[in-house]
Amino acid sequence: MTEPTLKEIASTLRELLKWSRFAGMQQLRNVLSQNLRNEIEMLIYELSDGARGARDVAGAVGISHPTVLAYWKKWSKVGIVEPSPSFQGRYQRICSLEEVGLEAPPMPQPVVETLPKDEETEVKQNE
Repeated sequence: MTEPTLKEIASTLRELLKWSRFAGMQQLRNVLSQNLRNEIEMLIYELSDGARGARDVAGAVGISHPTVLAYWKKWSKVGIVEPSPSFQGRYQRICSLEEVGLEAPPMPQPVVETLPKDEETEVKQNE
């Protein structure tokens, strides 16, 4: 029996990597689906990029920053977020939802308060 060449070994390793990655993504999709049960949790996860702080994520989603910290702590134990290598105290997702075939919900639109027409006219007259 002849020894395999480096090219054959590399080809076999690439094939193993391809199928391992595929199987891992299927499992990761299941873990994410089980742990991100609603749109708010999915948004928090998706916004957890390691650069944004808990206050930034909380403000974007419309929740308190202690809530974001609680999710990060919970998800860190599950392994779907990890500490940011660049910013102490922040966490980043291990992959985007899109990477595993899940759709991220749309970002909530900021609430813009508008004055009723009669108050708007009154404000302009007082200026």
